[in-house]
Amino acid sequence: MDKVDPPDEGTSLSRGTLKSNHLILIAAAVIIIVGLVYYAKRRDTGTPAPPERIAVVTEGSRAVTLYFAHRDEETLVTETRMVGIGTEYVDQIERVLRALLNGPEEGGVSTIADGTRLLDVFYDSDSAILYVDFTSEIVAGHPGGSSAEYFTIAAIMRTVSQNFPEVRAVQFLVEGLQVGTLAGHIDAYKPFAVSDWR
Repeated sequence: MDKVDPPDEGTSLSRGTLKSNHLILIAAAVIIIVGLVYYAKRRDTGTPAPPERIAVVTEGSRAVTLYFAHRDEETLVTETRMVGIGTEYVDQIERVLRALLNGPEEGGVSTIADGTRLLDVFYDSDSAILYVDFTSEIVAGHPGGSSAEYFTIAAIMRTVSQNFPEVRAVQFLVEGLQVGTLAGHIDAYKPFAVSDWR
């Protein structure tokens, strides 16, 4: 019989070490490839485009239309302005009316007496009537005359109807009370129908 010599111990160790080294190299290569793919996906490709120029608008703002008297003619003119708007419907109306009371920025003339402030706003959604409560200056500081009174009411009514189409009528209050008139010519005791003031 032929005698078979057992494999040399050094040879089997080196083969096992070679297999282990191959596995380590393959694992390292896989880790490097996975890392490169991950890095490539996360990395921003190319140069970022410059940001577009946009108008800075306060969060919750919108463009509203306000009505003022024309400086030289007996008519109303509009002014569009960005106004910060609250989340509640009544807050939105209040902020628009406060912007109207602050007066024009583009050359119109305010139709509301100086010093007039807005005290409160209430909207009855069932009847679609808006109640606006002003300080007494709206009456006491009014310049008088039928045209001036008309333009005071018209500026408020058109501002409301333009920006809040759900409103069907507006009741003016002064210091919490109904008034018969603002300057003696137009009955203000009952709500004004928006459709009459467009």
